[in-house]
Amino acid sequence: MILPCSPEFCQHAHVGSGCKLCPRHWVPHRDKCYWLSQESKYWSRGRDDCSRRGSHLLVIQDWEVMEFIQNITRDQNQMWIGLNITSPGRKWTWVDGSPLNQTLFTVSGPAEENSCAAVKTNQIQSEICNTDYKWICQKEAVLI
Repeated sequence: MILPCSPEFCQHAHVGSGCKLCPRHWVPHRDKCYWLSQESKYWSRGRDDCSRRGSHLLVIQDWEVMEFIQNITRDQNQMWIGLNITSPGRKWTWVDGSPLNQTLFTVSGPAEENSCAAVKTNQIQSEICNTDYKWICQKEAVLI
């Protein structure tokens, strides 16, 4: 059953659509929810933490999402996202299995084994996966 949205619960809801809700402390945007960690850990620890939250590390598929992430991470240093080098082939691959669209985004730095990606302002940077950074989790908003 789809309930009508009431403005106090749902922002940016379309008339006649259901509400898309995010858990407390998650930031809603379009049909997704985003969460920024407060602690810094290795890329794999961030990935595991996102999994425990029923989500995955951030996957950026267009510039509009990149601009949104820039706005919510403005005062942060690099933050882990869900992009790393997979062997064999040394290709940048998102945690959802999709390849990096290199016509849309480029990664600054070397593409080597044990490279993971972090975002800072409007750049994606190659970093050693065992570096401690904060991370960004993403999951689908719940339609009610």
